[in-house]
Amino acid sequence: MKVFDDLADYNKYLNLSNPMHPLMDSRICKQTIPNFPAQSAEIQVNLFKIAFKKNFSGDIRYGSGKYNTENGLMLFSEPGQVVSWDTLTFWDGYAFVFHPSLIKRNPIAGQISRYKYFSYEIDDALFLTAEEEETITWLFTRIHMELLNNKADANVEVVLSLLNVVLTYAETYYERQFRDHQAPSHSILSKVKQLLQDHYNNLSQPAKGVPTVSALAAKLNLSPNYLTDLVRQETGKNTITLIHDYVIEQAEILLTQTDMNVQDVAYQLGFDNVPYFSRLFKKSTGKSPVEIRNQGKV
Repeated sequence: MKVFDDLADYNKYLNLSNPMHPLMDSRICKQTIPNFPAQSAEIQVNLFKIAFKKNFSGDIRYGSGKYNTENGLMLFSEPGQVVSWDTLTFWDGYAFVFHPSLIKRNPIAGQISRYKYFSYEIDDALFLTAEEEETITWLFTRIHMELLNNKADANVEVVLSLLNVVLTYAETYYERQFRDHQAPSHSILSKVKQLLQDHYNNLSQPAKGVPTVSALAAKLNLSPNYLTDLVRQETGKNTITLIHDYVIEQAEILLTQTDMNVQDVAYQLGFDNVPYFSRLFKKSTGKSPVEIRNQGKV
């Protein structure tokens, strides 16, 4: 697999000219995409990338539903992402790519790790309202013009200031999207609980492992990080805590309503490690599984 650690090599692979600045580059999508190779095996890109895409047609699947794309959308990727393609879709908008060294001595370096959307999947794209698209268009245009006019002499502080505004707005817009995502259908909490119920729908047989965040996210057509952010928005908890709360609740039922011992209960719920189950149980309830079992027998 080819690995790209700098902009010049990455641009060359995409049949693009050299980047406008050694550590960052801005491209207008409709001018750039026709140059791309039609197909690409998996490549690893160790750069940050923000894509602002406009003028899609039709609907795009997003999570468990479909969203109209009359307005723009944004995608974010961090160093280490692996991508491939066999067909290309043409769109308007901008792509801003930068090397991690660009932000090394800027406060953004400490802030960017809290923006979890850089590790979201494509199905977790940020869908913009008309007003949001107008704001983002203005910001990307300012970044592009600074690089286009000044190339390697571009004012890095100006670009990073604009970038910081883009990232801050994206965080705000995602919070809006989390709320909008829940409105048309059941809440994410209800969906996660339904998946957990389905997993443990027959406790007469041992469960096939304890549900993981990744497994639940895959069933909901979401990335694990995006699912966790949705869950936290609605409940204040993360997804793994929600899973553990549900599993411990089932454990209490088995311990108090059956003659199963602690080891059997652990295995029944999909735990391979009984001591880990016991520690998790006590952390959640304040009592050991044995104490709860004996309490239920009084």
